[in-house]
Amino acid sequence: MLRDVLLQECDLNDDGKPETLRLGFATPKRWLEDGKGYKLERAPSAFGRVSLRVDSHLANGEVRAEIDLPPRNPPDKISLRARVPDGWKVTSASVDGKTLVVDERGTVDLSQRKGKIVVRFEVKPD
Repeated sequence: MLRDVLLQECDLNDDGKPETLRLGFATPKRWLEDGKGYKLERAPSAFGRVSLRVDSHLANGEVRAEIDLPPRNPPDKISLRARVPDGWKVTSASVDGKTLVVDERGTVDLSQRKGKIVVRFEVKPD
């Protein structure tokens, strides 16, 4: 159950095999209170092992996620969500200085990315 909070493999096209990897979609918002975070190390998935470390620095306007994506069988779609505490809002995100589109829930699309990446979410009080 805890694994499903951090990592979800989804079959959204109903063909009987997962093609989507979702990270952080069901984490409690309190896990990203200032100075807190969470990690998942070498978790098995349908796509290969996945590691994730998310650290919250709300006072500095940032949530930082380090991800080691699976090297084999890459998913068609990869999404990461920063579920910040109530009263906070994700305003933007970037990887290697390149801006990512962020939805109203703090979700970014990381599809087509491989290996180790760092996602920087900018946050502000809501």
